[in-house]
Amino acid sequence: MNDHKDAWSVVRFDPEARLFVLRSSDGTTELSFGASFEINGKRLTLQDACEVTGSAELRSGEEGRISISFDEPTLACSLTISLSDDGQTVLLDCEITNRGETALALGRCSPLCITPQLGRVELHGDDGQAVYLQSSGTTALSKVYLAADPEAETESNIFLQIVSNSAGRALHLGFVTFDRMGAYHEFAYDGEAGFTELHAICDLYGWELAPQQSLKLETLMIEARDDYHASLHNWAQRAADCYQPIIWPKIPAGWLGWAWVDVSNVELYEDVIIRNAEAVRRRLAGFDIEYIWESLGNLPGGCPGDWLGWNENCFPQGHQWLVDKLAELDFKLGFWVGPFYVASSLEEFVDEMEDALLKKDGELAIASRAWRFGDAGKLPHNQRPNMYALDPTHPKGEEFLRHVFRTLREWGIRYYMLDFLGAASGTDHYNQHHDKSVVRGVPVMRKGLEIIAEAAGPDTYTLSSSGPTFTCVGHVTAARMGNDYGEGRPMDAETYHYPATFLINRAGAATSHLHASTNMAAAYFTHRKLFINDAGNVMTVDQPLAVSDAQITATIFGINGGPVMLGDDIDRISEDRLAFIKKVFPRYPEMARPIDLFDSPSPDYPKVFHLHIEGGWDAWDIVAVLNYGDEPLTQPIPLQRLDMAPDASYLLWEFWDQRYVGTISGELNAVVPPASARLYRLTRRREHPWVLSTDMHVMQGNSELAEVVWNAETMTLSGTATRPAGETGSLFVCAPEGICVTNPQGLWIAKDDNDKTLIIRRQFHFGDGPEQWEIRFAPIAT
Repeated sequence: MNDHKDAWSVVRFDPEARLFVLRSSDGTTELSFGASFEINGKRLTLQDACEVTGSAELRSGEEGRISISFDEPTLACSLTISLSDDGQTVLLDCEITNRGETALALGRCSPLCITPQLGRVELHGDDGQAVYLQSSGTTALSKVYLAADPEAETESNIFLQIVSNSAGRALHLGFVTFDRMGAYHEFAYDGEAGFTELHAICDLYGWELAPQQSLKLETLMIEARDDYHASLHNWAQRAADCYQPIIWPKIPAGWLGWAWVDVSNVELYEDVIIRNAEAVRRRLAGFDIEYIWESLGNLPGGCPGDWLGWNENCFPQGHQWLVDKLAELDFKLGFWVGPFYVASSLEEFVDEMEDALLKKDGELAIASRAWRFGDAGKLPHNQRPNMYALDPTHPKGEEFLRHVFRTLREWGIRYYMLDFLGAASGTDHYNQHHDKSVVRGVPVMRKGLEIIAEAAGPDTYTLSSSGPTFTCVGHVTAARMGNDYGEGRPMDAETYHYPATFLINRAGAATSHLHASTNMAAAYFTHRKLFINDAGNVMTVDQPLAVSDAQITATIFGINGGPVMLGDDIDRISEDRLAFIKKVFPRYPEMARPIDLFDSPSPDYPKVFHLHIEGGWDAWDIVAVLNYGDEPLTQPIPLQRLDMAPDASYLLWEFWDQRYVGTISGELNAVVPPASARLYRLTRRREHPWVLSTDMHVMQGNSELAEVVWNAETMTLSGTATRPAGETGSLFVCAPEGICVTNPQGLWIAKDDNDKTLIIRRQFHFGDGPEQWEIRFAPIAT
């Protein structure tokens, strides 16, 4: 048995108590649990079984199987438990077989069930201040809460990560499959008694298991580690291994607008798109921006369901002209689509498709009431159409989706934001769909996404939007993680933005920073494992947004590794604000780790994000610190928490202030003004001149410095810099005390009056190719 403290030293089944027993090697974590099954509205446990056979006493790499039989109803269950080769991961599978002659209605089935009367969970050393990462599994907020917080949500979608700082342990329960039924966790925690209930639930919502048929529940992973982030990564990787998603080969970027343009009341949508497309090619030449995302304006009256109609009022020259015009500018056109929405105002279409629409108790299910966008927003509230929901499991629903997305592909559409997916994945607003072999909820949605992916084609970028996130795996290219960050709205009276197009000056607003960075922290470990994690959505930086807010926005997009859709009017944006956009291109594909994720439970929020950069010619670290508060933030960050040598010396540079902070060791003491961000670069201090930073890119050297070399014999620091033609930028170099620059022409040279080092600036004006540079040094004569 692996005796690593993260390993399970005990994994067995107790046949007398009818409980599984798990104990970590260091004794910190102990679990004993049973299983329960809701059948025909009745809850059955292992203690109710007429027969339990089999045993399990596992060593690393082994598995065991327990067979359970029930008399009433006539039911058999098989529980398979396995232990990974390294002893750190337990996987639990359960298969249910109906051995009777009548169908069984299945509800909440729990392969792991702990109640006050049965089983227990112990984190020895827990002081009653345990926290947990609550996963919404959707674009709604996911946060870390105090487990004892009476106001906190105690249901977590797909996975549950419990952390006790005093016990030094993170307990993880995560379903690594989640496509066949609902998969979530519930718990109860008392500050004195600890965890009194814990349930890993596979919910079938009354789905009927036919006689002599079997059903496998979702696979559950159980770990207990002293690295609070390790299980999150392992869960995402195991899920990826199950679903084998194809990860899009690049991080995409495009233009949306909407923040400072009003395509409904002020300008013609067609004109806005073309002038901004031309502006992107003119003002952002050389930056890799390939999509134009058009939203709602193509639909007649802005009415969901009429996906192949065309709004000639917004786009009088037609779809083919628009696609061709954008293609001339080397753009691909993308659409907003709510693929399962059908407006009740499309009466003939509703009548035609009625049997292919989801139902509730025999009536058409209403997924959303009183649509308020497009022409509907100008109607009295009681006259606005409701949204019905397409049933993708019905042959007519399937054929409709296939026809729509194949036709749009023929038009040339190569990008989709797939919105309001809860219309098919939700389990409250409908209870009837066509294919009874498919469980209500997520499996219905996944059926539709599978059809869309096939019809849209493998070269089409598909982004899931509001609604489920993780459960879209394998059928979308990317998944939105949060709310409508950075988005504007037309000046319609029904919008919260009215009578403006954009909201400013409150980080907690629905379209502002807090939601975006919080959900980025809560799901960072999924990026480029399950899909491209879209934690940013829309990048908007122009005035009257404050400079500090533009810096926060650029910081979030700079460290999130995901897509960028531009929200500004690129034709009119000032040069100094356009520079913020340029600083996040080219895209750095990795997502920063939230160092303080489990240190800042709600209503607090993660503030410290870390990226280690391997730049080829050097390695360095980027640390972002966010402060959404009204007071200055002083944040000590032990370097050991960044996996950096605590006794080494590092040069510290702050990107937004463009300031040399000095040499540090042991701890970074971040000081962040109110409503601001700080972006630090840390590199090992040398006894010779070396790069401090650049002002060109938030990663500060990874893309714009292709090579840096120190020649000790000639005392020359040299390298190659590259940016698109016409761009400018600066390199900052630090030289230790006791040497001087021998080729100072064209350089800015300052001496830090604290540690006497030289801070040297070298400016670039980029042409058609890379720029070679060198700075020569010599000892100061004594």
